[in-house]
Amino acid sequence: MGYLTAKQFSEKWGITERRIIKLCKEDRINGAIKNGMVWLIPEETIKPSDKRSKISQYINTQKRILIVNINNPIGYHIIPLLKKEGYLVDGTCSEKTNNESLESIKIRQINDQDKNELKKLIEETEKYYDGLIFMDTEKTSKKALENREWFIKEFSQKMNCESSIILVNNYQNQEIKLEEKLANELKDRIGLRINAIHIEAPIQSNIIINYKEIAEDVIDLLTKFKNTTGISITTDGGYLLFDKKGRTKPLETGKFYKTIHHYFKSLDKSSYMWCASTMMEDEWTEEPAEMNFRVTNLEAANRGANLERIFIFSRNKIKEFRENKTLKIYKQSNIKTMFVDYDEIKTKEPELLEIVGDGWDGIDKDTLIVDLPSGNKERGYVSINKHEVQRAYECFQRLKTYAKDLKEILK
Repeated sequence: MGYLTAKQFSEKWGITERRIIKLCKEDRINGAIKNGMVWLIPEETIKPSDKRSKISQYINTQKRILIVNINNPIGYHIIPLLKKEGYLVDGTCSEKTNNESLESIKIRQINDQDKNELKKLIEETEKYYDGLIFMDTEKTSKKALENREWFIKEFSQKMNCESSIILVNNYQNQEIKLEEKLANELKDRIGLRINAIHIEAPIQSNIIINYKEIAEDVIDLLTKFKNTTGISITTDGGYLLFDKKGRTKPLETGKFYKTIHHYFKSLDKSSYMWCASTMMEDEWTEEPAEMNFRVTNLEAANRGANLERIFIFSRNKIKEFRENKTLKIYKQSNIKTMFVDYDEIKTKEPELLEIVGDGWDGIDKDTLIVDLPSGNKERGYVSINKHEVQRAYECFQRLKTYAKDLKEILK
């Protein structure tokens, strides 16, 4: 999908550029985004109706969606994704909020556990809606779940055959599967779809959940499953559970690489990643997981993240490693690659090798992704233990005093 400027649409629609910019600011042009000082609009966008015209009373040219209980991390990530898809977003929350993500949308403060509040919400909302997302990420009473069923049936009267309802549930609320119960009724009566996503992750303070990926799954259910209704998908949100020491349990290979991918995808120009890699004989294989790991490194560097990687191996292996595919890739990247002589460190500061172990990736000064020795069933673990991360960071800075440019070493 291409984009045109407000000036180009001015010529296309026959109205002034100033008028188009005003419509963009009012969220009346589907999919319009601001890039610096310039508004960009999807090239196939339909001209919005003039509210002064009588015809606008009878047609609906805008996609509008309501999110109930929007004031949560999933909701914050969903908003920009919905706007990118061209939706105008309304929301409700149970208390006042100053969250920046919610400033540009219409928020109604209601208690969704109260049926009278839900009735009031239906009366006050717009006449037409193309979507409804009902968030419920905490344990809910049976009475509240019954209220939700009533609300969905009533609100569906504001929707059409192209509309979609998505339920976002905590796994504890799966005993009443409304997506299955209401699917046929809503399909037969209106033609709309109702699907659900269940979040199967512990409700604890010492976990990290990938809310952005959950939001992306919600958008997929909303926009891509055009002829599917009554289904549910279950996700654990890629959660990481940390113990009292700030460590995850040892992670098996699949979970470990997925975790790395999650962290690396979040790196940007403000990020600093510092890595120590030991060149073991069985390391840097051509397996898909390792290849993907290298790609995520390169992508982060291309986004402007500051990446430094030290390769530790004996000087007498330089000739052997000149043809190493992995090192060739890193040498040609935006990553600052360095060589440290294993034997020199072993002689002068052997304690540094003990700290490095089998290698790790440090992110800023708050996260350490640690490799476990080869031969283990588990691949590694993540630590947010301040002492452990700081110790590794200081070790890395000390190793840099011995480091030489890898490109020069492997000439």
